[in-house]
Amino acid sequence: MDYLSLIIDKFNVYLLILVRVTGILAATPFFGSRNIPAMLKIGLGGLMAFLLLAIVPYDPVILEYSLSQTAGLILREMVIGFALGYILSLVFMTVQMAGQMMDVPMGFSMVNVLDPLMGQQVPILGQFQYVIAIVTFLTINGHHLVLKALNDSFKLVPLGGWSYWPGFPEICIKAFSAAFLVGVQIALPVVATLLLTDIALGLIARTVPQMNVFILGFPLKIGIGLFFVILLLPVYVTFLQNLFSPTSQFYQYLWAVLGNGVHG
Repeated sequence: MDYLSLIIDKFNVYLLILVRVTGILAATPFFGSRNIPAMLKIGLGGLMAFLLLAIVPYDPVILEYSLSQTAGLILREMVIGFALGYILSLVFMTVQMAGQMMDVPMGFSMVNVLDPLMGQQVPILGQFQYVIAIVTFLTINGHHLVLKALNDSFKLVPLGGWSYWPGFPEICIKAFSAAFLVGVQIALPVVATLLLTDIALGLIARTVPQMNVFILGFPLKIGIGLFFVILLLPVYVTFLQNLFSPTSQFYQYLWAVLGNGVHG
């Protein structure tokens, strides 16, 4: 039996695998980048689905499902794929949130740049840290971890084995809250330093009224902010490596989203 006959005989299985694979590829920042042509994404998804076809466990009953039953399974697999991509993309969202928090006290909040990967306006420091996050992600083979998580998801949740459960939205909200908290932790050293700078400038303004603190504050806060961003860069990279590791809390949320929806 050739490969084409294999796909035809197991078309339902291949289609379900393809939906989950394309869901996570579309929602993950690196694989879902707008810089990657749509045909290349479709080809990559189709190739990955084909490679997984031989090893993914499934119930043979789904081969005999009707069109309506298959449509229901496709919807489930689509939810799983986007849920995987959503949880993984939260790590990159924390970086941009942290950058925006630092941009406001530094005076960069009015200046945004176009992010070609996301196709939207982002803060300057957010874009700077996002690029560092992408480089760190690729350096530690984070894309391999994404592919491993995708493969493991089929072991944890077989095709057609997931169903909606009441705690699903709560897990997604908790994951977003954790991402926001991590963003605050990243931005806190720089924001706290700039707050102390504002206090010092306020004291100078009261002590020396002749000095134009408003004009002095702009370059001073930018210089101090950039200095601490560069100073804390090694710590920031180490922090990102921990976020991308399989033992991070985001992977725990990932398995919680999948595991609790498995049919008993």
